[in-house]
Amino acid sequence: MRSANYVTGIAALVLSFIYISAFVYYGAYWSFPHESDAPTKMMFIAEHQTITSAFLFITYILFGLVLSMLVTGTSRILGNASEILKSVTTAFGYLWVGLVIASGMIAISGVTYAIDIAHTDAQKALDAWTILMTIAQSIGGDNEIVGAVWVILVSVLALKADVLSKNLNYLGIAVGLAGVATITPLMIFKELFGVSQIIWFFWLGVCFLRQASDDVSLTNSRRSPC
Repeated sequence: MRSANYVTGIAALVLSFIYISAFVYYGAYWSFPHESDAPTKMMFIAEHQTITSAFLFITYILFGLVLSMLVTGTSRILGNASEILKSVTTAFGYLWVGLVIASGMIAISGVTYAIDIAHTDAQKALDAWTILMTIAQSIGGDNEIVGAVWVILVSVLALKADVLSKNLNYLGIAVGLAGVATITPLMIFKELFGVSQIIWFFWLGVCFLRQASDDVSLTNSRRSPC
């Protein structure tokens, strides 16, 4: 049990740091020439292909793989919750995992595909890249409904099962509601969801690591990992 809590805690912390790296990279280093012509844009994409693909791997595929560990770990602590609701919650968690990984795979392939076309037709390449990025973002980026629902369900069930800190669970509900609101065109909700989820992931990770250090079985002691 101790090792399981430790892995879950580390997974949550890693997810928070991946979120932070995304904010830093796109906020400070990604300077896409939005006002330039197609050849200039495609040249920028080609010049940054390696780092862009690497970052897409980290923020989507690696994120999804680590998220699967967190989904598994959080489902363990909801022992007193309804089995049906636990199953639904876990299903949403793994669905989020699949969507995020699929989004990353499409995005990475899209970059390579567009660069190949750019050798003969820069405008066609840019159009293809735009479409593929739109698909990728629609699946796992621009709207966060699936992930938001998972966070809400985890938080609500944790309240019902009397596990985790109540304040952490209330924060999770707020985070989830912000994520659901990303379906609207207002960018503030996407930014709010990202920032607040960093806090939620980090806090959740600290809770599990504290429990791991105590080396106490949650099943036998019914103690909260916070």
